Amino acid sequence: MIHRNRSGRIATVLAAFVLALAGLTLAPAAPASAAAGSWNSCPLGYFCAWSGQNATGSRCQWEDDSSNWYADCSWADTNYPGSVFNNGRTGRSVTIYRYTGYVSKIGGCVERLEYVNLANNYFIGSHQWVC
Repeated sequence: MIHRNRSGRIATVLAAFVLALAGLTLAPAAPASAAAGSWNSCPLGYFCAWSGQNATGSRCQWEDDSSNWYADCSWADTNYPGSVFNNGRTGRSVTIYRYTGYVSKIGGCVERLEYVNLANNYFIGSHQWVC
């Protein structure tokens, strides 16, 4: 089951962008229930996954599709992912799958600039920049 939290997502991204242009730094805003994590640590153009909820723990990141998270992410075969963020450059959504090779879709699409806390009780085997 995917738990979505979109509140403040666009305002946070816009505020960070405006302050970055002004040469200021901004501590990343997080969902109300978030622990100390940083969704903003995901580079622009990437899909990121963390081992913990609210962008905490170890992070893996992909600029393209991944047909095998277990080969691409050092912790993916031993830890359930706790959160993901689509920081893509375009409006492309990401589909995540339970198994390698894009088999057994999990939940809905992860839209651009959307952060998602996962149920943290299943492995992810692959993802695609398509929905």
